[in-house]
Amino acid sequence: MFIIRSFQDCGGGLFNDPDAKIWKCLRWIPTRVLICLMMFTACWTNYMCRLQMPILAVPMIKALPGNTTGGACSDDPSRVRRALSWLDPGAYLEDHILAERLKAAQDSVDKIRLPRDITKRETDSSKRPVSLFSGEPFDWSPSVRGQLIAAYSYGNVPGNFLGGLMAMRWGAKKAILWTSVVAAIVSLISPILAQLHWGVLLFTRIIIGVTGGVTFPACHTLVAKWAPPDERARFVWSLLGGTFGTVFTYPMVAGIAEKMNWENGWYIPSLLMFVWIFFWFILTYDTPAEHPGISEEEKQFIVNSQAGTVRTEKPSLAETPIKEIFTSVPFISLIFCHFGNMFLLFFYQNAMMLYLTNALGFQLSKGGLAAGLPWAGRMFLGFVFSWGGDTLKKKQIVSVTVLRKGATVFSHLIPGIFLILVGYVGCRFVLANVFLVLALGFNGAASISNLSNNQDLSPNFAGFLYGIINTIGGTSGMIISPMVEEIAGKHGHAIERWQTLFWIGAAVCIVCMIIFIFGGSGNIQSWNEVRADRQRRQEEGRE
Repeated sequence: MFIIRSFQDCGGGLFNDPDAKIWKCLRWIPTRVLICLMMFTACWTNYMCRLQMPILAVPMIKALPGNTTGGACSDDPSRVRRALSWLDPGAYLEDHILAERLKAAQDSVDKIRLPRDITKRETDSSKRPVSLFSGEPFDWSPSVRGQLIAAYSYGNVPGNFLGGLMAMRWGAKKAILWTSVVAAIVSLISPILAQLHWGVLLFTRIIIGVTGGVTFPACHTLVAKWAPPDERARFVWSLLGGTFGTVFTYPMVAGIAEKMNWENGWYIPSLLMFVWIFFWFILTYDTPAEHPGISEEEKQFIVNSQAGTVRTEKPSLAETPIKEIFTSVPFISLIFCHFGNMFLLFFYQNAMMLYLTNALGFQLSKGGLAAGLPWAGRMFLGFVFSWGGDTLKKKQIVSVTVLRKGATVFSHLIPGIFLILVGYVGCRFVLANVFLVLALGFNGAASISNLSNNQDLSPNFAGFLYGIINTIGGTSGMIISPMVEEIAGKHGHAIERWQTLFWIGAAVCIVCMIIFIFGGSGNIQSWNEVRADRQRRQEEGRE
């Protein structure tokens, strides 16, 4: 009742009236901070939908041959005691003897005929009657699991490109609003659709991927319209709300699946998303000029600080310098840099739950908590790097170009090194998680490297640029899940197989960083000026 009365006291539903009491109640908060908060929560809900499948793939699918969830470490007690292999040469003999015993035991098990073959089990699972809250797992193979996890990326790739276009055409508010409604509805009915056939669930994940792809390009459009230049890195940090969403989602969804059932792991986050959609609708606006509650002083501060770099009107597709964008060396270098960053993130999102549960042997709820810790480190260090980047930029201690390139050492190189180390600590749970936290934690510097560089190159087309780089970067999510299942999943998630995967992830990050260091730039490009404005100025010059 208190909340309802407070809402009524603040003016009820008069959200578009600048004199409404609700805006007066919120006037003590700078409006751009409120926009930052809404972008933060938009990315949070985006990741909540994104991560449901990678987390719930564990309890949703039965433990078939090659699809176990007991943990390779639990099958090999010597791994728990092993130090780094090069520091403990004597461990090889002990491991070799135990491995031979395990192999002999496995051979005897393989001779026992399974009651039904895998193909028949998968077919039968699609014939069972549809029910609510049954919590029954499915008889799906590792390859199906890999496709279900990768399906989000199949939709996310075109979704990012559409997001840039939608934000440019209809505005970021509407683009995120309606795609979020679709995502919440589809996610809510996913447990029912999964019981029809795994192919139906895969299709729904593609739809959610499309809707999720819209969020970040649209948010970058909001950053360009709302952020004063000296506060831009902190605005970009708000996009790490997805990181907070990961920290929150892993233990929440994993805990729900373990304590209740996996179906509630779909239902509860979807219902929470509907609540968020309501607040997004009433509190978010595309530009300071459109916001009914912003003070005149704050509006003029934002507009004056952006003068000469950001156009107040939304540019059309015809006014977008597409040829100049795709032939720009700094932008092409940014594409590579962003791909390396996305490869690292998708590696964590799509593979880390499998690594923690199947390779290291964590229980599901503990695996969820452990999988969330690296993202907490990324969010914290992301804020530190964002604050430091804005300070260096404001005091002009280094150029923007040097700042962006230097930041990639922290966002790409250091995570790559720690990722390699993870593969060589065996089943030492604490040390493995420390390295995982450090690897993703330092990637928080991406907030002042690849995540900010599109704003440097072209504030007018920042959302469109981010749509392009995220479209290309999102293809990494299509690669990683099948790759993980092929290299590690089909071989019992042996630690040695995961070492290969960690090397691949590190190599991609570091090579992409090197390309950006040679070709990247932090300067506004000549094609930032909208084509219509450029032509008008040229005509005025001739007159």
